[in-house]
Amino acid sequence: MRLGTAIIAISFAAIAAVSCSSSTEELLDILVDPPERKEIDVSQMGVNNFFLASEFGSFSDQFLEIRDTLGLKFVRILFAWSNDVQPSPDADPFYGFYDAILDAVPPGVDVLPVLVHTPDWMADSANWIDGNPRTTWVERWLRPTVARYAGRSSIVGWEVWNEPDLTVVPSDFVLGLEEPGNYVELLSAANTTIRSLDPTKLIVIAATESINQDFPNNLNYNKDLQMLGADALVDIWNIHYYGEQYERVVVGGGIADFLGGLSKAVWVTESGEPSAVGQLPYVETAWPFLREKIPNITRIYYYRYANSAGDLPYGLRQGGETVSDLYIHLRDR
Repeated sequence: MRLGTAIIAISFAAIAAVSCSSSTEELLDILVDPPERKEIDVSQMGVNNFFLASEFGSFSDQFLEIRDTLGLKFVRILFAWSNDVQPSPDADPFYGFYDAILDAVPPGVDVLPVLVHTPDWMADSANWIDGNPRTTWVERWLRPTVARYAGRSSIVGWEVWNEPDLTVVPSDFVLGLEEPGNYVELLSAANTTIRSLDPTKLIVIAATESINQDFPNNLNYNKDLQMLGADALVDIWNIHYYGEQYERVVVGGGIADFLGGLSKAVWVTESGEPSAVGQLPYVETAWPFLREKIPNITRIYYYRYANSAGDLPYGLRQGGETVSDLYIHLRDR
């Protein structure tokens, strides 16, 4: 399938900014003929699962379906600091939900917890340590969480926040993470804490919103992080990739040039398609293309294992007995 002529006409304007002739040729190729579908590397594929819907079985049932039915061994999970976890600054964090997830991890599977969000009481500066909300987040959430689970063999590493350029929970606004310098400050404190408490685990930087969308703003946030020294604070650089916009990968100074210039391995911790019958062609087009253009990508996590009624249909499982074409491909391969 070819890109629409309108998209080609708009995108040719970017060619003038390309200084490298090889990049120009790649860009022209992408504009005229998008990437071909190819088999994905399932051995380096993971999946997001937040274990929020009991309709898909127990935590153990879900892990076993991911490992045994789908043949996947990497699972990204969510450790959100919420009102339910710590309703007041005087309360101790309640880890029952997260304990249950980790206790259910079967042999042969590793999990990547994402440490993110704030309870409502963080909006009040009177509750901050040394008047700094980022210090408070590290000391009141990241530190006790990493200390609790330090040494767990099932945990491959710790991801420090999710999409810092986007505020989802209102109280998260106080951290000021839309400003790259504030995120690097938080990441630096997180690095010191994780290295002291759980030194064998990987530190994974937070991905921005999809790096190929809202171009070049999301890419520029990544570039700002690197300029501020974030790559020295992590073991894994992390991106999200939704949609297509393949020309933004190969354009000179674009996504491939930036990520290929890093000294770190790159993980794509979210990528997917909101259609039960479009997931397989999407990943068989986008993922091999990304791996070809960005060789330091070593893992890609599909978003996500399941969705409940009313959610966008990204799930491999769509509710009830409905499953996606990608689910069927993984199950039957």
